[in-house]
Amino acid sequence: MSETLDPTGSARGPGPRSLLLIGALAAWFTVSAAGQHPQRAFDRVRNYDRLGLLLPNWRFFAPEPAQHDFHLLHRVLTHDDEQTLWSESSSITPRDWKQMFWFPDRRREKALFDICGEILGITAQPALDVTRFGSYLLLRDFVTRAVRAEYAERPQPQGFQFVIARHTGFDTENEPEYLFISPFVPLTPESERAAHGRVRASGSSEQTEG
Repeated sequence: MSETLDPTGSARGPGPRSLLLIGALAAWFTVSAAGQHPQRAFDRVRNYDRLGLLLPNWRFFAPEPAQHDFHLLHRVLTHDDEQTLWSESSSITPRDWKQMFWFPDRRREKALFDICGEILGITAQPALDVTRFGSYLLLRDFVTRAVRAEYAERPQPQGFQFVIARHTGFDTENEPEYLFISPFVPLTPESERAAHGRVRASGSSEQTEG
């Protein structure tokens, strides 16, 4: 930072503009540092930066770093009543140095991760019907598109189930955990009517037992 000279040639301290700039930078640094605190009460200051352009958020791994990936798998009931093995509905894109500059697939992976986490949070509350929540419907529709694309050149299956599995990636010592399995999702009018019939029959039997 440049210094000013008085008429005698001796150096003087920073001028008013420099002091103002130093003060502004110090205030910005202080507010930014406070915004990284685990205590969310410090987030109030972000209300003044609604676009998120001035105050960074570096709490990428707070409060606990993610140590696993969610994998989405499905199996189908084919048109001739054959149940297939589980196959991946989506996959984790292999990492590459070019992704430092361009990695649009990461957005889809992050969205799936967040949706799976929300569904598991809902299923932890037995009183809630997860199939009525938007996160479940989004995941169901995502798998529906994957199944229809998989069978685009073959007869469409009657329906499918999907499962959310948790895996630690490169840590092969831990087995995958299967955390949520969906009910049967019909894809044809006939299978949909059959599914509704099974639901009605189940409800009738519960009322009879009651």
